Amino acid sequence: MLQDQLITAATGLAFIVPGILVLRWWLNRSVGSPEEWAEQHIKILQQKHARGEIDEETYRSRLKELQGE
Repeated sequence: MLQDQLITAATGLAFIVPGILVLRWWLNRSVGSPEEWAEQHIKILQQKHARGEIDEETYRSRLKELQGE
């Protein structure tokens, strides 16, 4: 009985662990590095500020957040 439970658990892990690894790979591939992510969002922020969608104060506070200051 215990052996059957261990086999069931091992089988489940055999599917879950590779699934997590594939998901992590896919997310990293689509998002890129944290630096690339921040650069992309800084560009978007600059565009919004240039179009007048956000004011100077909002722009500066969000920019600080993205730069990690």
